[in-house]
Amino acid sequence: MGRITMKLPREIDDPDVRAWLEESVANGRPGPEIQAIRAQHPGVMASFNKTREWLFQGGLLEYDLKELMRAYIATSASCTYCVEYGLSKVWQQSSDEMSELLSYATSERYTPREKIALRYADAIMWDPALADDELWDSLHREFSEPEIVELGYWIGFTYGGQRWIKTLGARQGELDAAIAANAVT
Repeated sequence: MGRITMKLPREIDDPDVRAWLEESVANGRPGPEIQAIRAQHPGVMASFNKTREWLFQGGLLEYDLKELMRAYIATSASCTYCVEYGLSKVWQQSSDEMSELLSYATSERYTPREKIALRYADAIMWDPALADDELWDSLHREFSEPEIVELGYWIGFTYGGQRWIKTLGARQGELDAAIAANAVT
């Protein structure tokens, strides 16, 4: 059981918050349990959903690169809740693919652009000193400055969110169980 109570869709009066949670339950993404926790604060729910919509579905960078960053962050940061979604869930089926992701620097699977983005993620997540002149030169050769801003913001948004999720103790399937247990018969 999570450390913050999940709101059930029927308990939510705000039509936007309820719609976001219902969509998450229907699609299984973004994580319904975490959305049900965000629903405790409509402003937080709105901020998350609008940022994710603009940045993940839209923005300047290609969706596949942002999904690669999300999967890498979930995997390298050991967010067990988050690895069950998207690309990281697919990769969980193959230890070779997971191993290759975690050793991206020597892998032939990833493009130079992807490797630079992954290096930037490492600098943001683990050690800002990794953002040395060589990395910045590489970033500027591969990305425009607005793209670098978007990439850095996406990495920070994703990593920070995943670290918060780990503290919550929520487990996948808990919201479905709570909804079923509270269903009106």
